[in-house]
Amino acid sequence: MNCGYGEKLILCFYGEAGEELAAGVKKHLAGCAACRGELAALRAAEGRLAGSVCEPPARAVRAVMRAAREAAAGRRGFSLNWGEALLSGALASLLGAGFFFSGRGAPADLAWNSGLDSGLDSVEYSMYQAQSDLSSVSADWEYKYSELEDEALMAEERA
Repeated sequence: MNCGYGEKLILCFYGEAGEELAAGVKKHLAGCAACRGELAALRAAEGRLAGSVCEPPARAVRAVMRAAREAAAGRRGFSLNWGEALLSGALASLLGAGFFFSGRGAPADLAWNSGLDSGLDSVEYSMYQAQSDLSSVSADWEYKYSELEDEALMAEERA
């Protein structure tokens, strides 16, 4: 039975409903068995999710931490190799000259008339969206990784 209180019930369950809405839902719960069942299901699901913490094995954490320390030990500062610096400067100059001379002779509105711009807009939007999705996942990973580092350091101090 759909009585229209599903979203209101969820708001109340997570404590996001105002006082007036919470009072209305509480009154509705007294007379609606379906909503009481939904509330019980929400509580049961939250209990199961809270009880199931998935963490990597300690062996994997130690291996990752060891590999990170070894990689960090291999990077001891910045070294300047003049040959590589001169070569990269020369290549950058060649690329700049190539771009400068490649646009000569082509009409200025070539890209606008070719329909290329609209395709690039959709690609650009997709890139921004993917970048946004990746940054949120990356932030979660970095947070969890820093927790693992802290735990590993505490374990080393205890040992």
